[in-house]
Amino acid sequence: MTGSCLIDTNVLIDFLSQSPDEAFNERVLAALSDQSAVSIVTTIELLGWRRHTAQSRSSAANLLACLQELPLTRREAEVAIGLRSQSPIRLGDAIIAATALTTGLPLMTRNTEDFRRIDGLRLIDPFGNT
Repeated sequence: MTGSCLIDTNVLIDFLSQSPDEAFNERVLAALSDQSAVSIVTTIELLGWRRHTAQSRSSAANLLACLQELPLTRREAEVAIGLRSQSPIRLGDAIIAATALTTGLPLMTRNTEDFRRIDGLRLIDPFGNT
């Protein structure tokens, strides 16, 4: 079981792309049924992709509807500012990491290398590599 977590955009993209990895799909389904959440940044990244078809955008929106969307508050902004001032991290990733840190949720991401250097951030690799 995965438990409640913050799900990164790349996990949802892989899930929507129908990953052939059964263990991955089971971990994501467990997270979806366990009241997991996404950052507002994930909503923007997932729905804002320019190459969506009408069907793929609808599928993405339906998937996001299963998750609680966490807003960007001043608290997350301040943590993201601190992260960006300490290490080379992209803005979206900094906000997602800050959201996980301020809510106390582990971050489910396949991009563990980019987040591993953030103190206090608990990571879940949906492919089970960590």
